[in-house]
Amino acid sequence: MAKSGMARQLDVSTQHGELESLVGGADVVVSLLPAGMHIPVAKECLRQRTHLVTASYVSEGMRALHEEAKKKSCTLINEVGLDPGMDHMSAMSIIDDVRARGGHIVHFSSLCGGLPAPEAADNALRYKFSWSPRGVLSACHNDARWRWEGEERS
Repeated sequence: MAKSGMARQLDVSTQHGELESLVGGADVVVSLLPAGMHIPVAKECLRQRTHLVTASYVSEGMRALHEEAKKKSCTLINEVGLDPGMDHMSAMSIIDDVRARGGHIVHFSSLCGGLPAPEAADNALRYKFSWSPRGVLSACHNDARWRWEGEERS
């Protein structure tokens, strides 16, 4: 188990040697790049069989790498940011705790995001973006699936 991590800044579109070196020295790469820039990092991770974690939704480009990742036993994990990552993990922690104590979940919904302090809620929506507005708009095109009363819906 690694005892430490390190943060590095580089331009993945031009600093290929540095990317190769950083991936080669890592057990796991955590990419906080914009979603469209994960592909070159993922490809280098696959080349070197290094696991990758991102905070972005699964793009078509990342989905296209799935089979290669399986063949190489290389884990590519997406959606481990606030929404949906931490949001999902905290929700499951609550659900698991209720079930462990013999409880039953009747209804659960999560809208994620954060509510700003009242003095900062200075717009009609009373909302502050905690991530890229472009990401919010592009996420509107993603399919959604959920369970309602035991039935999957979309």
